[in-house]
Amino acid sequence: MAKLIILEGLSRTGKTTIANHLRDNGYGRIVSLKEKMPECKDMTSFYKGCFYSYDAFFEAFPDETFILDRSFLSEMVYPELFKRPTSIDANYIFDFVTNHEIHLFLLTNKHSDYLERGPKDCFVYTETDYDILTYLFDQNLAKVERYIKSSVINTSENNITETITLIKNKLWKTTKNTQ
Repeated sequence: MAKLIILEGLSRTGKTTIANHLRDNGYGRIVSLKEKMPECKDMTSFYKGCFYSYDAFFEAFPDETFILDRSFLSEMVYPELFKRPTSIDANYIFDFVTNHEIHLFLLTNKHSDYLERGPKDCFVYTETDYDILTYLFDQNLAKVERYIKSSVINTSENNITETITLIKNKLWKTTKNTQ
């Protein structure tokens, strides 16, 4: 069973920075899409293909730990926000999370911090969009939380160093408790 560390959540919360730090400190390999929102016409097929590729990749390396900088769990959120078809059937997601050892870190922040950190999205989220995203992440990820270890960290309340320390402590505590 592949072990997954998933850094999920709102834009500009430090997911990539944290993933790089964890990789550089021996916590696992990063699996990340360089282009999270490509300019393609069929986003549904794009994300569905990514999900199936991840699943096959994890099955091929069952003893590795992987760090996902954003993940397939976003597909439980963004289709609703953008009013597009969902790319991954919820049953596939539930099957995946029940068959992999996962620790999810949901990273949140305030809209003002998102703006201050310089959004790189295709468009800049309004405060209303950001509130909707926060709500959608909370509601949709609650559906899988009983199957995985999860933590919510607000990066507006914790700087990047504090956030990394919180994540490392959670990962260490989980490892210690399973030995």
